[in-house]
Amino acid sequence: MKYDSDNLRIHRIGAAIQKEIAQVIQNDINDPRIKDVVITEVEMSKDLKHAKVFFLIFNHKSKKSEEIKSITKTINSSKLFFKKKLSKNSNLRSVPNLRFIFDDTESKAFELEELINKSLK
Repeated sequence: MKYDSDNLRIHRIGAAIQKEIAQVIQNDINDPRIKDVVITEVEMSKDLKHAKVFFLIFNHKSKKSEEIKSITKTINSSKLFFKKKLSKNSNLRSVPNLRFIFDDTESKAFELEELINKSLK
């Protein structure tokens, strides 16, 4: 994929936000539910005002869907805390609005692979 200068800037800012949020989770969060969260990707809007933050949860296979929804709700209710930390720790002119989304693509891909393997047997 070819990046022009604007797309490269959007990608760079997304990567910086991903790294900073991961550090905040590792160093500044006391909630044990959020401690198990791993940031997988950050998608920035073209105007850099909104960011979708995708995350995984360690051992999410052992968690029920209600627990995953609860963790998602908890981390989304903490987004002002993350935004404050981002504004303090990064050199961004303005910090985007954050929206945390559980990333279940890995588990869906695993289920799809299992279905394919079963059909081939």
